[in-house]
Amino acid sequence: MVSNLIKSVKHNIQEFSLIPKSVFVEFQDIYKDEIKYRKNTNKVESITKFSQKTGTKIKVIKYDYFDDSKIKSIDEFDENSGKIIRTTNFTLFKAVTEYDIESGKKLRTLNYHYRDENRLSSIHEYNLQYEKVCKITVFRNDGKSISMIKELNPKTEMIEKCISYKRDSNTISSVSKYDFDGNKTVKTTMYYNGLRFNKMKDIKKSVLSDFKPLSVAEKIKKDKLIDNLFKNGLSFSMLS
Repeated sequence: MVSNLIKSVKHNIQEFSLIPKSVFVEFQDIYKDEIKYRKNTNKVESITKFSQKTGTKIKVIKYDYFDDSKIKSIDEFDENSGKIIRTTNFTLFKAVTEYDIESGKKLRTLNYHYRDENRLSSIHEYNLQYEKVCKITVFRNDGKSISMIKELNPKTEMIEKCISYKRDSNTISSVSKYDFDGNKTVKTTMYYNGLRFNKMKDIKKSVLSDFKPLSVAEKIKKDKLIDNLFKNGLSFSMLS
């Protein structure tokens, strides 16, 4: 029995020796990172990373001119097409720009609070045809609740509508429309009372004609309240 066991071990050793050594070599990157240094210095200007599957560029990390330990921006690319899909900028504050993978044009930019990169400050959405901002969503200091949404004409870059929300809610407080007569801007504002939405998609489905504006009597009361606040030196934020 012992002799059979020894024969089996010898056989296994022989079989093992026939396996190519390359199988047992630890995995190594086929495509190495490309490091670019600033001219006549040892400071890193950028690092380019490549897909180990396709060999295409997937990320470019750019560093601060004066301090190469700080990242200035990161460009990310689609692994298959090689087209840019996202840019994260850290120059003044964190801002993430997303691109349309087909055209390479900007889709939207998420701007974060300059003191807290986890809190949204605003979102700029772009019109692909004109490649200009068509919508701006402004957030309150918590980075979650919306303060207002501005809709712009992407051709003229002029604001056409502004929707304001009550503090800490999805309740619309007013909708202002802007019409332009030559160089003159005509603003019409409608105030709303108690209109609440649970989801942002519900706002898009709504029609202005379904809203219930304040009555004349309620409008007069609100105007008087505002006058009293200013006369008594109280905070205007008490209205929200």
